[in-house]
Amino acid sequence: MNKADMLKEIEESLNVVNKGLFNADDFDEGNTEEIREIHEMVTGRNQITAIEQSAIIEELSKLRK
Repeated sequence: MNKADMLKEIEESLNVVNKGLFNADDFDEGNTEEIREIHEMVTGRNQITAIEQSAIIEELSKLRK
């Protein structure tokens, strides 16, 4: 799965209001593995708490260019 698809699924799983927040072009290719790990964690869970959601969004924000 490519970076853009993973970010889109993360966005949908977290019900992110600002849909442009995780634009694939804003992330370096070198961050793909970290994005993949976050994607696996998010899509593998049935429920994510608000605190976890905040932490995930913060981590992804740190990976942006």
